[in-house]
Amino acid sequence: MFINILGKEIWYEIYGAEYDDTLLYLHGGPGASCLDFVNQARALSGNRKVVILDQLGVLRSQAIAEDESYSMEYQIELLEEMRKLLGIKKWSILGHSYGGMLAVLYAYTYPDSIHKMILECPSLCFEDSARSTAEYLSEHINGLNDKQAMELCEKIKSADYPDKTEIVWDLSALLGYVTDMELRFYLHGISFEEYHMSMDASGITDEMWAKGERHLTKLLEAQPAPNGSLQKKLMMTDNLLPMVPKIAAPMLLINGAYDPACTKNQIAYIMNHGQNVTQAMFENSGHFPRLEEAEKYTNTVLRFLDDA
Repeated sequence: MFINILGKEIWYEIYGAEYDDTLLYLHGGPGASCLDFVNQARALSGNRKVVILDQLGVLRSQAIAEDESYSMEYQIELLEEMRKLLGIKKWSILGHSYGGMLAVLYAYTYPDSIHKMILECPSLCFEDSARSTAEYLSEHINGLNDKQAMELCEKIKSADYPDKTEIVWDLSALLGYVTDMELRFYLHGISFEEYHMSMDASGITDEMWAKGERHLTKLLEAQPAPNGSLQKKLMMTDNLLPMVPKIAAPMLLINGAYDPACTKNQIAYIMNHGQNVTQAMFENSGHFPRLEEAEKYTNTVLRFLDDA
């Protein structure tokens, strides 16, 4: 179903609508959609409301126009307005991967709007995540015997990137060389076929998926301020880790043991600097514990949310 937020049509679904306690899910990507969280939304909705959505410019939600500005801050404003429109006093937030960035930014911006927050395999420093992912892919890339791919992999691992947006496009290009789909999607506990079958993509067209490219591009643009100068807004290439110590809400960090995106450095920072953080490690998971160890994931999240 759709909800109009600040003049934008946003696709969302609610499970367990009869309950007051609410969990908001923020998908990653950028541009990945909430499709692969539906099964968990159903599992978690036995005693709480679960809200999932496609972010602006993603899949079923309204596309972002070519001349339209978009930012992480604007997405946060859309989420806060959505909370008000749905009549929710406070909600807990679960952010996956890039969605973890949004969850941290939301909690930092609107601390009085959340109960608890969950970060599932978050990437809070994209450059660090990209270098780790290149290392993770190195053996596979070297096995391809493609000189251009190997040089690109080494560049991501060690080169200085004055323009941080370049590393985003380099990682995207590197992933394009990957022929092992389990590696391509950072999977460990399930096959790519199982991952694909875990979501219902009926009615989803290539045109819908194509929206995500502009969504990503807009997140990497500096927008002109009213006086014509360039105003740097927060970008997905910025390091959001320093926001973590300023978040007072109880936090659960979920990690897959084989996930390259949430690195050891990021885990250590979150655990050492967070005010009230607990960790749950999923030993047979990569980047998607909610799919790779689904039952354990459901139980872990419910215990955290139910704990007074």
